[in-house]
Amino acid sequence: MAVVTAPPAPTWPLVLARWSIEPGVVGLLAVAAVLSIRRPGPRPAVFGAGLAVVALALLSPVSTYAGALLAVHMVQHLLLALVAAPLIVAGLPRVPRVRPLLAWAAFAAAGWVVHFSPLFDLALRNQAAHAFEHLVFLGAGLLFWAPVLGGRAGRDGGISHAARLLYLGLAMPQNTFLALAVFSADHPLYQTYVRMRRSWGPSRLADQRLAGGIMWVAGDVTLLVAVLVVAAQWAAASTGDELEVDLNAAPPPVDQYKHGDNAS
Repeated sequence: MAVVTAPPAPTWPLVLARWSIEPGVVGLLAVAAVLSIRRPGPRPAVFGAGLAVVALALLSPVSTYAGALLAVHMVQHLLLALVAAPLIVAGLPRVPRVRPLLAWAAFAAAGWVVHFSPLFDLALRNQAAHAFEHLVFLGAGLLFWAPVLGGRAGRDGGISHAARLLYLGLAMPQNTFLALAVFSADHPLYQTYVRMRRSWGPSRLADQRLAGGIMWVAGDVTLLVAVLVVAAQWAAASTGDELEVDLNAAPPPVDQYKHGDNAS
């Protein structure tokens, strides 16, 4: 197995200049941005924010040091699946309908399969495998957020608010179990990091535990925020429904009694 050499130790502010230029990524992002700005309304701005987060994950110093530190690699995955993906979905003119069970299962499977299979180590050594790994996390994130952000709840093919809360609520313990599996491992999980020539930063095991902690806290907090937003939307929708019913209701009986009194 080839030994990978880590980049130089990150020092402030020089680390801010360690961006990488990946022609394929830059090209795809440019095409997506051009297509999005041709649509009116606020959605292109949201979509563009999602593309900016993808660029941050794949071209910035986050990408440069993801190959040297598992904790940074974890940040990269979370940016793709939990930040870029929902922004991109929210910025689409029309969100494709996705079966919630399929989307949830794909999202959960992506995390477990990538982190506990040879793919993770391979992605650290092979550029094509690394690109595929990024595609898996971004694609799984897009699928996961589609049922939450697609269509009005209970209308236009969208799932109800209650279903959205259950969907997001079940994702939280799944994320916690996966994070704890990484955090509590008593040995380094990825041999490429073990063999890497790196004379700076935390030990391999400390880096791995930090990565698990980042997945646990950042993942659960993001999902909790989504739960709170959906709950607020549900409360607002319920109030709106009540007002609609009141406006369409028949005049109160007291008016009838008034007319009766006048007639007498």
